[in-house]
Amino acid sequence: MITLNTDKGLVKVASWEDVTGRIGFRENLDPKEHELGSIIGRYLFGDKVRCGLSDCHTPHTRGYLVTTKTGLETNIGKDCGSKYFGVDFTDQARQFERDLAEKDYRESLWTLRIALEEIEDRIETLRGGDDGARWVHKQLSILRNPGRVPVAITRTLDQMVRQKSGRLTVAREATEVEIEQMAAAQRKKDLPRPQYIDEPAGVIHGIEAMYAENDLRELLTVQLEEEIKVFKEVDIDLLPFKDLGRWSRWEQTIEKTLDTARESVSHGRTLLTQRNLAPLLRKIAPPNPQEEERFAHFLGPLPEGSA
Repeated sequence: MITLNTDKGLVKVASWEDVTGRIGFRENLDPKEHELGSIIGRYLFGDKVRCGLSDCHTPHTRGYLVTTKTGLETNIGKDCGSKYFGVDFTDQARQFERDLAEKDYRESLWTLRIALEEIEDRIETLRGGDDGARWVHKQLSILRNPGRVPVAITRTLDQMVRQKSGRLTVAREATEVEIEQMAAAQRKKDLPRPQYIDEPAGVIHGIEAMYAENDLRELLTVQLEEEIKVFKEVDIDLLPFKDLGRWSRWEQTIEKTLDTARESVSHGRTLLTQRNLAPLLRKIAPPNPQEEERFAHFLGPLPEGSA
């Protein structure tokens, strides 16, 4: 990739021959006889090209096109530029990279501005439907609320989220033999009674939907919609360099955020079924008909789920 600074601004050049064919270009320039004028381009290749300085010619893949004060041109790598032309070259190279980044930022952000409507449509598509993000978020909010769902179940789900595991266990009272084994393992003569053992009781699938990093309001509203609203009001052509970088970094997160939201909705659909969540009733111990009824009331409207 070759970029030249022309009277039309920074432009992309198709091939290396377009550079070497320029009238003033020299492939064998003696740096002792010439002073640096300015950096007029940058290149980045997969294949190596030779440095244009007569006492170097080191092959490299990344470098700059420079003009001398006599109007001649050549190509040099970053290290050669600093070695032969000193601080002036370093400062010019830094400014050229900044100018190039600024141009790329503005072009990319204008492309994004044009694509905003399509992105908003994708967000609404994710939200909509009987089992879209809007439905998933609402049901998860209820499932987390101990005022709507038994505390024993909300605590269990919180623990699963902390452990990042959907493995469900149920405590049972240990037998005398098991207590003796536990005491031996702890190098104690005896343990107080009763002791309890957690036994596997199934797996709650789709628990990932409840992870903080998969929160659908944070993903779709905070990270996307609220930012889109602000971005629509900025003047891309007048944005200072710092803000160009900030919006460009945000642009690069959009697809990942949408993918994460899509996966979160999928996890939510897996989690929020009667068959998947019903085993949590075993965490209501001792049995409590009123609490069981409360959870059954939450489960009732959910899809039945596959066997």
